[in-house]
Amino acid sequence: MARRRNRKREQGLFEIATRSDWKLSAGIAAACLFIGLVLIPVFFAGNPLLAPMAGIFSTLAVFFALGFAGIALIRYFKQASAGSAARADGRKRPAAGNSNQFAEAVTMIAPVPQAAKTKPENPPPPPRPQEWSLDVLDSIEWKRFEDLCCAFYREKGIRAQTTRLGADGGIDIHLFQDEADPARATSIVQCKAWSKPVGVREMRELRGVMAHEKVDKAFFMAPNGYTDEARAFATENRITLLDGKLFLAMLQRLPEETSKRLLDFATEGDWTTPTCPSCGDRMTARQGKWGPFWGCVSYPKCHAKLGMRTKSAAPRA
Repeated sequence: MARRRNRKREQGLFEIATRSDWKLSAGIAAACLFIGLVLIPVFFAGNPLLAPMAGIFSTLAVFFALGFAGIALIRYFKQASAGSAARADGRKRPAAGNSNQFAEAVTMIAPVPQAAKTKPENPPPPPRPQEWSLDVLDSIEWKRFEDLCCAFYREKGIRAQTTRLGADGGIDIHLFQDEADPARATSIVQCKAWSKPVGVREMRELRGVMAHEKVDKAFFMAPNGYTDEARAFATENRITLLDGKLFLAMLQRLPEETSKRLLDFATEGDWTTPTCPSCGDRMTARQGKWGPFWGCVSYPKCHAKLGMRTKSAAPRA
């Protein structure tokens, strides 16, 4: 009976090893090898009765070590091949355009709910406006808003240059007003077409960029304003804040022809669907596990995403 129970334990251990991660089998193999080659000779050598049996037990331990090592190798190659197949399947899934990165792990092991399979349609752009308003400023997609801000400064006679797509380092526009050194930027501009007020963290980041760029003044342009803490920090650090109301007033004070030209520029074509911040392509509405979002039309080549605004079609940038 004792022998039968021991045999069942051995079979159970081997069965567990064949179903578990390869690291478990490798660990057991290493433990058996250590017991057979180190512990058994040391403990058995000091006992005259057990010393003759040391070789037998050491051989058994080495035998078990080889067995578990073989299981570890088999499990390793099986898991590696399964992982490669899963990655290949994951690369194929996004081509349908109805899944996203943070939902891939779920869709690989469980059926996707019918609601998640339905691709949301891009919100239609609003009718082209005939005059400036806060709603217009709030609906302009983030890249068009940056370009509008840059065009505004140029209309004011200031040489302005936008940064390229990608990581802008906290700068969207450089302003050049030093006639003695035309290549030196005298001010920097940060634009945030968000649906919420900009916080103090963005102000601190801009202040750090000012120190790095060696400029004494900066402008922050955001249609939906700033928190009180952000305003206090900006006042102390020579950062001029332009919210939607102030920017609207500045646009309306321009000569009528200039104001109309900027309005036509800002609302030409599809002016509400966002530009991809990574590759510059257009984005499209997608449905994810946590709701709709903007995804690049070049996915899976480009994985950029933007959150959808709750009160308009324009995204956060």
